[in-house]
Amino acid sequence: MELFTKVKPHCPFIMPETEVTQTNFNNFCILNLGVAPHRVTKDILLWLDEDHGAGDPTLFAAQAKNQTANFYVVAKQDFILTGLPIMCETFHLASGSEIRLFSNFKDGDQIKKGDIILGGKGNAGAILLGERVALNLCAKLSGISSKTKSILTEIKKFSPSIYLLETRKTTPGLRIYEKYATRNGGARNHRHGLDSGSMLKENHLRYFGSIEYALESLSNKTPVLNKIEIEVTNLAEFRAALTKGADVIMLDNFGIEDVHQAVNERNKVNKNIKLELSGNLDEKNIEQIASSGVDFLSMGALIHKAIWVDISLQLYMQD
Repeated sequence: MELFTKVKPHCPFIMPETEVTQTNFNNFCILNLGVAPHRVTKDILLWLDEDHGAGDPTLFAAQAKNQTANFYVVAKQDFILTGLPIMCETFHLASGSEIRLFSNFKDGDQIKKGDIILGGKGNAGAILLGERVALNLCAKLSGISSKTKSILTEIKKFSPSIYLLETRKTTPGLRIYEKYATRNGGARNHRHGLDSGSMLKENHLRYFGSIEYALESLSNKTPVLNKIEIEVTNLAEFRAALTKGADVIMLDNFGIEDVHQAVNERNKVNKNIKLELSGNLDEKNIEQIASSGVDFLSMGALIHKAIWVDISLQLYMQD
């Protein structure tokens, strides 16, 4: 007689009470991302296709088992939640919307270790098909928001008026989501893309030939609502930019003494010109840079050095 070892552990979790609806996802896309829902749906379908490939052969053998299951997405650490609507829509798309989802949380909530972020009931195979894509996006975006929130909390201790910005150092294809994650952590966005404003960086200045000519050309030819920012690497370049029409001057890798000098000179010439500090910024020198008098701190590390949070999905078969 053939013996089988059945894997059916006792479920220690309680299903969340609040059901997640399609309206939640639609509102998220329109109000939080500023795009139509079909844009995000298209992205999720591409991610699912990438993961599924020609189909999961692990599920081929279970094709006759049209079983339902409950699942629970469990937090294994504390973090700021970001990406819950994307995670929910991923499970909806993987199941053909034949799934019910429940969560007592929303994006921006502080999650504690052991919290049930999301629960659901539906086809077991569909849950497994959506699991990795759903968890990956939420873990990545929540890591960005958590890092942003942590750094911003420290900055605000020394300067309540300063703005923390991310940069265009984003993952191709994920920019709107990563930038949303920094907003969800309390930051403001820098440019979304090249068309969001004119920015003269080092290589642009070499292309134009001089700071003065570059700024004069932009001031005369760019759209009237277009902001102009210039990156400078020393006080001589800063002084050349100060009176030539820049809206924002980025102080790139400035030492703290030069930052103070630039702030003092800006205040004497035109306090409406905004100063952005970039480079050499980390948790160790937050007090120095936050109290320097600049208007913006930009950190690409909010995204490209953020660590994914740890979450897992637990599946329990229904009788």
